[in-house]
Amino acid sequence: MEHIDNKLQNSTQAKWLFSEGQVVGVEGASILVKTQRQSSCGGCQSESGCGTSALAKLFANTGSAPMKVENTLDAKLGDQVILKLDESRLVLHSFMAYGLPLIGLFLFALLLKWTGLSLLNMNDGQAELLSILGGVFGVFSGWLFTQRFYKPTMPVLEKVLP
Repeated sequence: MEHIDNKLQNSTQAKWLFSEGQVVGVEGASILVKTQRQSSCGGCQSESGCGTSALAKLFANTGSAPMKVENTLDAKLGDQVILKLDESRLVLHSFMAYGLPLIGLFLFALLLKWTGLSLLNMNDGQAELLSILGGVFGVFSGWLFTQRFYKPTMPVLEKVLP
């Protein structure tokens, strides 16, 4: 029975994502940490002939902005630190950043095309243009909603490396 209880307890515990970064600024009780983006590309033997690797290099952001983290471990400027984030929050962050604007794109594109064809008696070409405008408006609306109303959970400081 004890073995089953331990399994249940472990299954309900949060899974964490970890990332290493460097403290690049101190602002009161918070620090600014710059992390390196990690890609799965680079460790594969076929990297030189891989299209995904080429795209990853093309769109790699080398100048990412540092993130503000509460300084719970008294980290100093220049320290290497480990940050952690609850893995379940990553799904919500991804949905808000990508899913909501994508839903807005489809929803407004279809809605405006239907409006153009059914209510405004437009021809197919005009309705398609209205659909494109609806898609652009939907992406922008989803992005604006996310920016205004969603405040993501930031990573927490796990450890200061020696």
